[in-house]
Amino acid sequence: MSKNLDFKTMSEKIIINLGGKENIANLNHCATRLRVVVKDPTKINQNSLKSIPGVMGVEIRDTQVQVIVGTIIEDLFVAVEKVVGSLSSNKKALAKDNEKGTNKILQSFTNFLQLMAGIMSPVIPALIAAGFLTVLLLVMNMFFGLSTTSPTYILLNNLAQSVFYFLPVFVAYTSAKKFDTEPVLAMLLACWLLYPGWVEMASAGGWTNYFGIPVLLTTYNGAVLQIILSVWIMSLIDRLLKKIIPLTVRHFLKPFLLILIISIITITLTGPMGGLITNYIASGIAWLRTNASWLAVPAIIIFASTVGLLCPGFHLALIPIAMTSLATVGYDDFINIWFFCCTITPGFIALAVGLKTKNINLRQIAFPASLSALFGGISEPTVYGISYKMPKIFFASTATSLITAFVAGLMNLKCYGFGGYSITNILLYLGTGNDTANFTNALICVAIMAVCSFVFVWLIKFDDSIYNDESDVMESHKVEIAAPTEGEYIPQESIHDPMMAKGELGKCFGIKPTSELIKAPIAGVVQVVSNTKHAIIIKSDNQDEVMVHIGIDSVYLEGTGLETFVTVGQRVKLGDVIAKFDKEVFQSKNIDDTIITILLNSNTYHDIKLNPNEKAMLVASI
Repeated sequence: MSKNLDFKTMSEKIIINLGGKENIANLNHCATRLRVVVKDPTKINQNSLKSIPGVMGVEIRDTQVQVIVGTIIEDLFVAVEKVVGSLSSNKKALAKDNEKGTNKILQSFTNFLQLMAGIMSPVIPALIAAGFLTVLLLVMNMFFGLSTTSPTYILLNNLAQSVFYFLPVFVAYTSAKKFDTEPVLAMLLACWLLYPGWVEMASAGGWTNYFGIPVLLTTYNGAVLQIILSVWIMSLIDRLLKKIIPLTVRHFLKPFLLILIISIITITLTGPMGGLITNYIASGIAWLRTNASWLAVPAIIIFASTVGLLCPGFHLALIPIAMTSLATVGYDDFINIWFFCCTITPGFIALAVGLKTKNINLRQIAFPASLSALFGGISEPTVYGISYKMPKIFFASTATSLITAFVAGLMNLKCYGFGGYSITNILLYLGTGNDTANFTNALICVAIMAVCSFVFVWLIKFDDSIYNDESDVMESHKVEIAAPTEGEYIPQESIHDPMMAKGELGKCFGIKPTSELIKAPIAGVVQVVSNTKHAIIIKSDNQDEVMVHIGIDSVYLEGTGLETFVTVGQRVKLGDVIAKFDKEVFQSKNIDDTIITILLNSNTYHDIKLNPNEKAMLVASI
């Protein structure tokens, strides 16, 4: 599929439907998703985003947007970043998001998970590479007679283990980018904690002192939480130093003071504190292993299939738990097993659906999705392309994952490296110690997933009509949009807003109003009423989305001089009064009062005409 995609064109369409590059506050990505924080969510055209070739799904939560694209993400991210530039800090957008949240506890929890996911997701390729290197070592040892004492084996093993030993350095960099502080100084801090001189001191145990302050002697190889906590504190100090140090000496004085201060805080406070949290996590995992090993993975699967749907990407935030387990006991029997059950299962589900369905469009999605999950460890094509569109398939997939998780728990299944959630990496369940019993259990779990997936899919009757070609249904569709107020017609190219004039949000026209009343230009249901009252989106029964944008840069009025008369979910008729603006307020604040009407889903139409002298100002037809 990626060979047929023009990433430049795809990135431009995504940016346009996110509201233009000016609307993007933060840009990042994980293994399968483009993660974006937008300034104004009312400018997002979700339906058009979903219709872009290559986009599997879109998740929007307030100002946070995730565009799911699967394994093409790296090529797409490069293309998008070329247009919008490098945007690493989203703290302002997140702060705004927190202010708007109706449930502050849930919002805070969600933001924390998304923060952790944003920090860990760039590190995942290195962790996956380490997993594949471990598999390569096992294959070369078992089938090609490579001795564990040979230089090649030792050097390859060093390469694989370096990822885990120097993980604090990688996390320091990604944390610094996330918290908007000095990446190189953050990496220096992590390197200091891994320096042989400190490791030698820490091996003796006990206490030492730093500037007379007691310091616990402990090692930090593989540490994650300690570094994240330290770099967060570092970002706060960084901002403080920027305020108090004169600009003339800031270039050399700030880095020196910043690394000195944070070194004291890290080695005396945040390092040991993060270690204490890590130890509690390890103790909790140990308790589960002893008392309810069969329950842990099923519990997280149930959470992920229910509440977890409201916290997209939260699974990435839990990777430090796997790292803690691998560092302390040499294996992970929780996070990797969860990924194992919920990644390979969708692969078999997609394969079964592809073999059963007669729908050609669904087959074209199902078979590549199956290969992606089974051999690439990427389940999103199945989850967003199949399971979320057909609820019965979703329940079949969840049931299969749960059954496998219970069996894996009873067997005490272990993964001896990170990345054991594809058939390609199945040898990670054998481990360097040749744990054949555990490897056999992993194969049994794969067989259970295959059998249950096929049985459930074959027994249920699912409706695949959603994949029918929609072009026949929409063949003669036409939409007519009226003027939202009285006044002088302004063609799109003459609107005094570059984004609107270029039609980046969709085909549009303006009205220089002579009336202060704003009317519905189309009949439908109100989808969005912006908090600042300057924009209203109406969705027609034919799924057309029309935005009425009251004024240019009127968002800065923050609702002053604006009044809305509709709420989200309310049905309106053509010509119903939906809002009112105060012309005097706009003039006093020097705000252009042009009323702009935009067909947000313009890209679904082949023929769009503007009629300045007609009742229908804009007519679009397929």
